[in-house]
Amino acid sequence: MNKNIIKTMAVALPLALLTIYGCKKDFLKTTNPNKTTEEQFWKTEADLKSAVASVYSLLRQPLYGYWGAFTGIQNINSLGDDVLTFPGGEAATTNIALFTNEATNSDAASTFSALYKSIYRANLVLANAEKVEVSDDLRKAYVAETKFLRGLCYFTLASNFGDVPLFITPAKTADDQFLPSKPVAEVYAQVISDLTDAMNGLPPTRPSADLGRATSGAAIAYLGKTYLYIKDYQKAQTTLALLNTAPYSYDLISDYSENFTDKNEFNKEAVFQWVYGPFGDPYGPWGVEGANSPMYNYLPQLIGPPAGGGWFKYVPTNYFIDQFMLEKRPAGSDTKFDKRMYYTLSWKHSNFGEADVKWYGGTKTFDDLWASAQANISKIDPKSLLDISGTNQFLINKFTNGWSGKESADNYWSATPSTANNVIMRYAEVLLMHAEAAAQNGDLAKAIADINRIRVRAGLPEKTSANLPDLTSVMSELSHQKLLEMFFEQNRWQDLKRWYTPAELKTHFTQTNKQGAQYLQPRNYIFPIPTGELQTNNKIEQNPLWR
Repeated sequence: MNKNIIKTMAVALPLALLTIYGCKKDFLKTTNPNKTTEEQFWKTEADLKSAVASVYSLLRQPLYGYWGAFTGIQNINSLGDDVLTFPGGEAATTNIALFTNEATNSDAASTFSALYKSIYRANLVLANAEKVEVSDDLRKAYVAETKFLRGLCYFTLASNFGDVPLFITPAKTADDQFLPSKPVAEVYAQVISDLTDAMNGLPPTRPSADLGRATSGAAIAYLGKTYLYIKDYQKAQTTLALLNTAPYSYDLISDYSENFTDKNEFNKEAVFQWVYGPFGDPYGPWGVEGANSPMYNYLPQLIGPPAGGGWFKYVPTNYFIDQFMLEKRPAGSDTKFDKRMYYTLSWKHSNFGEADVKWYGGTKTFDDLWASAQANISKIDPKSLLDISGTNQFLINKFTNGWSGKESADNYWSATPSTANNVIMRYAEVLLMHAEAAAQNGDLAKAIADINRIRVRAGLPEKTSANLPDLTSVMSELSHQKLLEMFFEQNRWQDLKRWYTPAELKTHFTQTNKQGAQYLQPRNYIFPIPTGELQTNNKIEQNPLWR
């Protein structure tokens, strides 16, 4: 599998260009001839490519930021009704999971900071691309790619923080460093502008050496997602429908699990992904940017059970398991349950009349995995949040290395860390978003058709208009399928916010035994502006819900 693009992402924009231009000490006339300056940079395509790679760099860091396994992924997923997070680990994560976080939360601040660093780098590219000696077409392609990344950053900020500062040019003076927040509607308007430009300027496909870089399809998918989030359902449906026609050939792959392992990477279901590979120091992943930065995927370390070498930070809720068990496959099928369940979860199959399996190269039974998990599971309080009596014993298998041939594959200290890409936009999500938009537009037939494509791959029979006769029933089935399909892919919390008012969601969380349900307030629908930003930026105010 070609992962050449990952190598370019190790090249960071020179430090001189990453510092904010402030007051200059003109009396210091000394010059370091070995240091790259702004005047020496922005000359060749290699410079431009390196600069764009630096924008990717912070977004795909394996542990920190919104897509980092240690901060962003675990925090956003902990907010949903499908996992429980163990107390006593990282206080910042626990507080987010329980809705007791404040503006001082270090994990949310890490996400905020990383996104703005990427935005700053993107703005440098956009401000200096004209200086580079390349063809106009090539320059336009790099600009479109950079606008996609900036649009993705602002989409993530808007959907998680609400009103935020809007920087679209590099700061050149000390005063430029600080801006007040803009209303979230203006931030989304910038997202739409950036992603529209990206859609029109990016190629639909990439050559083998550049797989993993943004395409017009990725821009369309996130543009459609933006319209969905602001509830412009007509534009969402029209935009997402573009991915069903030429020049795009996205489709669902037959084996659901291959979206999350390294067995079938860059497949036809992957719309946009963070590329990982065997590059850099695998044992030094903690926030380092440089030529030897690790390029591995550390999700297995955080999710996997101790018997597989993992830190085991989450367990599936009874509600999530019950949702999988609501509908068995038709008689005569090769499995009793939904096909996705066999990759998403691990459990003792013989408890349900099926043959038991082993994980981690055939070395671990489910009893082994479950025994190793007890120390963390015992920390859940109150105990009523998780019923593990009888056959109610399940663990998360998705994103772990349980499928691999290695005994301790989730532990990056004792085995080669995962090199599986993290697909953050799948065609399955495109179908489900299109289904939601179509349903809200009254086009129930198209919504049902999209949902059925998801169901059929899962080994379930198609639904008909007789089964789903109205908007309420279609949205119920959509919510159910998206819960199962997109588990632990940073979607559930955003969906729940869109579908429930805070009062309704608090009731739902109470009924489903969500941790911290009693603490949920309207303000928890967004994160507060971090304290560090408030202390540094004298022009910004805290978001109204958090004042």
